[in-house]
Amino acid sequence: MTMKRYSILQRYKSRGNTTWYGRISCNGIIRYVSLGVTRKADAQEWLNRQNALKFLPESMQEEKKDVKLSDAVNHFLDFVSSSHGTVSLTFKAYATKMKNLTAWGESHGVLTLRELTREKASRFALSINSEYSSKTAREILRVSKQFCKWCSDTYELDGWSPFLAVKASKIEKRRKDFWTVEQIERILDAAPTPRFRLFWSLMAFAGLRQAEACSFGPCSLTEDGKLHVVGKGNKEAFLPVSERLRKEIERYGELHEGMFDEPQFKYSRSNAVIRDAVSSSGIASSGESTNHRFRHSFASNLIRAGVNIKAVQQLMRHEKVQITLDTYSHLLQDDLTEAANALK
Repeated sequence: MTMKRYSILQRYKSRGNTTWYGRISCNGIIRYVSLGVTRKADAQEWLNRQNALKFLPESMQEEKKDVKLSDAVNHFLDFVSSSHGTVSLTFKAYATKMKNLTAWGESHGVLTLRELTREKASRFALSINSEYSSKTAREILRVSKQFCKWCSDTYELDGWSPFLAVKASKIEKRRKDFWTVEQIERILDAAPTPRFRLFWSLMAFAGLRQAEACSFGPCSLTEDGKLHVVGKGNKEAFLPVSERLRKEIERYGELHEGMFDEPQFKYSRSNAVIRDAVSSSGIASSGESTNHRFRHSFASNLIRAGVNIKAVQQLMRHEKVQITLDTYSHLLQDDLTEAANALK
């Protein structure tokens, strides 16, 4: 019988994490398990229990290997928070998506991990696909699969993979609408305040994401005239500042830190301000009027202006050029048609 060694410790203390972890050593391989507790006494109880179980026959140990679904979800979210923090958008997204699995489990009698069989997982997927859009359903199932993989490794549930054969419904690719430069100018003129005008300009003329624009301040501009941005995954980038954006910054005047760190610039409430500006500007705009549409319009207008797709990828900070190609392929197809018609 393979003997395992157990111990307890705290990890990521420098990040303010107070959770205790179990350390499992077996045949030179070390794994860490989040115990979901902050008191050492509770962690010690886990250690005592594991040390007692390891002397039982393997057949008896297998019977013990089942965990309440709600407890496993809490431990998994604790694991996510140890890397991203409880206030991050990533953690909130994971927590929201995991609520779907726990709520469905409670209503269908799936209270432990072992009760989540492949048949039950398929029924859960059917429920999600019928209730949500294709994109949202895929995200929920992706997180659910990640959760099950984490549980299988953490709780040593060998062979437990309920979502192995589950597939999400395909996402229908829709042609994304964008604003032309002339339309963006009219929207900026309809901005309710100079701050909103500059906020939208950062997304429309530099391709910043909404959260990145919220972090803009005087320290974002470097001495050599670049725009310092901290994007997804805390990845830093130094972007060129276009003449058009520079004019908007100069037009605004004195910058100060935290100038966009207010609720009116965050989340969905700022989209309502955009819709009002689009309406008052007289633009018959199809599609959604959101902050992200400014960023999408930035890339679309670059492509329509003939900018190299690799340069667009770097300005948009997409991890791979394939992401840029897939997102804006309809614009490239239009360019191919124009190129073919140029041969007369």
